[in-house]
Amino acid sequence: MPVDPSLFAAYLVAVVVLILTPGPDMIFAVGQTLAGGPKRGWAATGGIMLGACCHVALAAAGVSAAIAASPLAFEALRLAGAAYLLWIGAQAIRAAMRGGGLLIRPGDPRAGLAAAFRQGLLTNLTNPKVGLFFLAFLPQFVDPGRSPVWLQMLLLGPLLPILALPAYWGLIAGASRVAGALRQGRAGRWLDAAAGMLFLGLGLRLLAEAWAAR
Repeated sequence: MPVDPSLFAAYLVAVVVLILTPGPDMIFAVGQTLAGGPKRGWAATGGIMLGACCHVALAAAGVSAAIAASPLAFEALRLAGAAYLLWIGAQAIRAAMRGGGLLIRPGDPRAGLAAAFRQGLLTNLTNPKVGLFFLAFLPQFVDPGRSPVWLQMLLLGPLLPILALPAYWGLIAGASRVAGALRQGRAGRWLDAAAGMLFLGLGLRLLAEAWAAR
């Protein structure tokens, strides 16, 4: 076995604890569900999962270490992620104010599943904290004397997004029920506003962290 069994068991316990502490990615998936139904939430989740796997690969290849070593690159990536979230949030708030309906029915051809997937992917990839997390977290459960470090990281890393899927399912199902119950009349505008506030909050959080790091 390329991974140490005791370290593997400890990693699984740590992963469960992390999953039970929802972060920005889960909030983003909930916001997409509110904005366009469960299919859109799952499309965003698919993008998030792919982004996480990309971060794992980058961490295994040492690219994340290079980014972390460059304050300018790290800052640029953080600001890009914040700007993207703020833009999405502003679009949702604008739709709520106009009543044009960013919120759309799950079966509507305008549901934008591809767009939700891209947004989830970009939101995850432009969050440098995710890459640094894998860079700092995964090595704690790697035994260099057992097999190549990169191989162990590639085996362990994807388990976090995979095991998080049940949590995403619960959040998306709950958000979908709320959206379905309120998808009548003017309530859709309130859901647009709620989704927009979620995205704006995430973007402002990233900006605040960037400012505090100065």
